Amino acid sequence: MKKATFYLLWSNPPSEEIDDQEKWICGLIHAKWRSSRKRIIIACINKTQAIRLDEALWRWSPYTFLPHNLIGEGPMHGAPVELVWPKKNLNTSYDILINLLPECIDYASSFSEIIDFVPSEESCKKLARIRYKKYRNLGFTLFTRPLSDI
Repeated sequence: MKKATFYLLWSNPPSEEIDDQEKWICGLIHAKWRSSRKRIIIACINKTQAIRLDEALWRWSPYTFLPHNLIGEGPMHGAPVELVWPKKNLNTSYDILINLLPECIDYASSFSEIIDFVPSEESCKKLARIRYKKYRNLGFTLFTRPLSDI
């Protein structure tokens, strides 16, 4: 069964530093990889966000290791967890997509699981509703949860 889970975000001002939501997302990435050992791709808004999350994942916990890298770095076929951004060739050989983009990627149906987010701003909620409908039309079973459920 293909599933897509939307997590409800709270308002958070943009920042050059990692924010509370991105900290939660790092926790989600760690939890997903530890529980499933499936390959995960994180579709970031831009390279800056990808680098910020990459650095945060390296610092996440001194007692855990999450094999990850930015697209184009690391092993030839990518690490089990890879961060990408628009205008980079995305690798579709992953099981789980964590979508931080405002739109649905063209090949969303190639994933067995999608994790997406609903921002608190009304204009962003409209985009999330469009992604929700697209995933539903692609045959995903849909779930909505508060971010605190992670």
